[in-house]
Amino acid sequence: MPLWGAPTRKLMRILLLTQFYPPEFGAASIRLGRLAQMLVDAGHDVRVLTSMPNYPTGIIPEAYRRKIFARERQDGVEVVRVWVYASPKKSMRRRLLNQWTFMLTSAIRGTFLSRPDVILVESHPLFVCLTGGWLSRIKRAPIVLNVSDLWPESAVAVGALSPDSRMVKAAAKVERWAYRDAAHIVAMTEGVKEGILCHLERPERVTKIQNAVDLERFQPGLAEQGRAMRQRLGIGDEIVVGHIGNMSLAHDFDLLVDAAAALPRMTFVFAGSGSLLEHVQARIQDEQIGNILLPGVLPHGDMPALWAAVDICAIAFRSHALFEGALPSKMFEAMATGTPVVAAAQGETQRLLENTGAGVAVQSGDRSALIEQLQRLAKEPDKRKVMALAGREYALQNLSALRVRDSFLKIFDRVVEGRRRH
Repeated sequence: MPLWGAPTRKLMRILLLTQFYPPEFGAASIRLGRLAQMLVDAGHDVRVLTSMPNYPTGIIPEAYRRKIFARERQDGVEVVRVWVYASPKKSMRRRLLNQWTFMLTSAIRGTFLSRPDVILVESHPLFVCLTGGWLSRIKRAPIVLNVSDLWPESAVAVGALSPDSRMVKAAAKVERWAYRDAAHIVAMTEGVKEGILCHLERPERVTKIQNAVDLERFQPGLAEQGRAMRQRLGIGDEIVVGHIGNMSLAHDFDLLVDAAAALPRMTFVFAGSGSLLEHVQARIQDEQIGNILLPGVLPHGDMPALWAAVDICAIAFRSHALFEGALPSKMFEAMATGTPVVAAAQGETQRLLENTGAGVAVQSGDRSALIEQLQRLAKEPDKRKVMALAGREYALQNLSALRVRDSFLKIFDRVVEGRRRH
């Protein structure tokens, strides 16, 4: 097993700094784990500096407890882990403690790692950018900052933080500093890119790289796996509407629960966890809604079968200008698997669905329109097939993970060469 920095096919030494990484579940973990493995497969030397697994449950698995640091290898990727404060309670104070402890322990551990050629920093949570800045200086390595979410703007948009709070003012300063400090910034959507350029008037330093999907695993035609998943969840032959992913404050789950209550002949599956899970559970119990299933966080290996069990993907964003620049990863998985999408959303999500024909969008918060579209699709299997084909075709043309890898490599080459010239 070669040591980091001495592989037989070494092209570039890449340090990935992220708080989220497999075996954790979630869009960021899956996306970054896939990217790291593909970079290794391309011959690059990749090391990940991350936390002990704890997301989304807030519980560190037994194998990682009572450790300050740990080191392991996953699919050729060396993973260095650090201790963080973790709690199953989801208060803002505990979340910030989780983020701040990772910022500190990763800075300490990262100080003693070998020098990379480039550092890729996942900017959520925002404060990890301070660790990235520290490591960039002591290792003399440029930073490529990957921005999947505008923070603190998103926390203010969902009401988690007051726009006048000291925390928001401090975070806004860190955000602006991080944008200026990075050699290059990757934005995952056009809306995120526009938000960055509001603070950094250097468009040549910002590139949009849209998320990708494993098109071999997430594909149509998995009928047998879908039937097995339905049986496992206790679902019959009825139409199934699915929301698969994080139940965060950005989503309008009251709207989705309202739709489920109005459509008792359909089954709604909300698979995942997050800030709104307890609220949804309370509504189901209080209103005795019997057609919503909450299977919790399922292993990522179960996702293709779960999508095969779903007839329609439902997405609902809260009504805020910030979310008009959002493109949820669950929508890309739906398109790759040929699952029609009904979204209560404006902006990029709406435009993508309209341009591809892979689904339909209604206005955020429009309860009657969402219910109407779900009813219509449930009654029109031929229309669902047309949308399914359109979604898969878009995925094949635009959502390849190789495209994402090659786009990052071009940026890495550019910033490393730029550092060498200076």
